[in-house]
Amino acid sequence: MQHRAADILVAGGGPAGATIARLLALRGRQVVLVDPGTRRTERLEIIAPAACRVAEAVGIAHLLYDASLSWPCSGIRRRWGTAEIELDDFLRRPGGKGYVIDRAPFDDALRAMAMDVAVERIAGRVVAARREGGAVVVGVQSGAQRISIAAALVIDATGRPSAVARRMGARRLPSERLVAERQPVDVLRAPDRETPWLDVDGAHNAWSYQVSGPNGRCEAWTVYRPGDRPGRPQSCADASSSLLSRAAGDGWIAIGDAAASFDPVTSQGLVNALSTALVAAGAILSSDGLDDNARGIYADAVAATFHHAEAGRARVYAGLAPPR
Repeated sequence: MQHRAADILVAGGGPAGATIARLLALRGRQVVLVDPGTRRTERLEIIAPAACRVAEAVGIAHLLYDASLSWPCSGIRRRWGTAEIELDDFLRRPGGKGYVIDRAPFDDALRAMAMDVAVERIAGRVVAARREGGAVVVGVQSGAQRISIAAALVIDATGRPSAVARRMGARRLPSERLVAERQPVDVLRAPDRETPWLDVDGAHNAWSYQVSGPNGRCEAWTVYRPGDRPGRPQSCADASSSLLSRAAGDGWIAIGDAAASFDPVTSQGLVNALSTALVAAGAILSSDGLDDNARGIYADAVAATFHHAEAGRARVYAGLAPPR
């Protein structure tokens, strides 16, 4: 067992973890990023116009203009069964621009930016966490080695598992359990085609979406409730919307999917990752730091954002074809 200490430990190297690690390191904080580096998010994801302003605020807007990572998106076209198509044109929203992001290389770019500002990375995964004295002690499995790191503050950016927060007593509260199943698509977008749309179609027990993005990549997913379809899907992901019972506690804070996760059709994933990273970094760097008041305000804001998004999702899905 190797023992060491850190000022701030960030668990998880996805968009939320890499972003907050970089923001804190740029302000002179000693940051250790624990990331297994074995899982890549191999999918396309939408950034709506509101998220573009967040990308600018965290200093990554230039990635949106890199054609190998990102492609402009016109908006969302929804069709529920035989109903007319509803257009959510991004040009009509503040900012007027949306993008389709190829998550794997995009996430790689965010991690590289964190490493460029002296963030220390440990290849490993969190296997334990407890409060001990004035620190949170995190157990990290790094290959065959076990490392114990005592940190003044631990940031949980481990995604849906919430590997730190749940060990500190928080619970995941599902709003609706959903499965997203990847569908085979063999159509590539020609380079000179019009700016793509996210196409969403619904039926009484499932809804699907399809989009094309950088490098001619095109993919489609079907989202449904577990048990609504027989058999075991070949390629699927957890698409449940869920909220952490509390997003911050004594010596720790959760960001991104670790704090709240969303149905992928809502296009909330990346904006939630970036915005919670930005807000949490601001609280940590403030004169009072992450005190009881700041933790309460942050947790309330995460919960309010989640419930607002769920209310919007319910309004959209109310247009689904009626049950048989």
